[in-house]
Amino acid sequence: MMKATPAARATLALRVFGATMIVIGLAGYLLPAATHWTALIPAIIGAIALAASLPRGSGIAQTVVAAVLAGITLFGTASALPLLPALLADSGAVADPAAVGARAAAAIAALLLLVSLVLIRPWQR
Repeated sequence: MMKATPAARATLALRVFGATMIVIGLAGYLLPAATHWTALIPAIIGAIALAASLPRGSGIAQTVVAAVLAGITLFGTASALPLLPALLADSGAVADPAAVGARAAAAIAALLLLVSLVLIRPWQR
């Protein structure tokens, strides 16, 4: 069995991130009773991540796109992380539990993508 290269591992991490974001976006839009179209933003980011993971260009370009997408996701969702303990303790303590849960899940997915990119080091051969 052939050893996977760092670039291939980074591509896999980007694909997993994209699929996760699509699931988060669709769940955030379809599960609660009243939703706004902005609940689909994680799904849009996930679709961009999956498109960026297609085999073309260099592994470095994919790494840059992955880092930018993770940064954008964190910028938009990190404010939900301090609310996560209150949500887990008592969902009534949070104004919109579904939105906080979706935003926190997206922030955690973005953090995991960034950590995996650092551990994989796709910029090295």
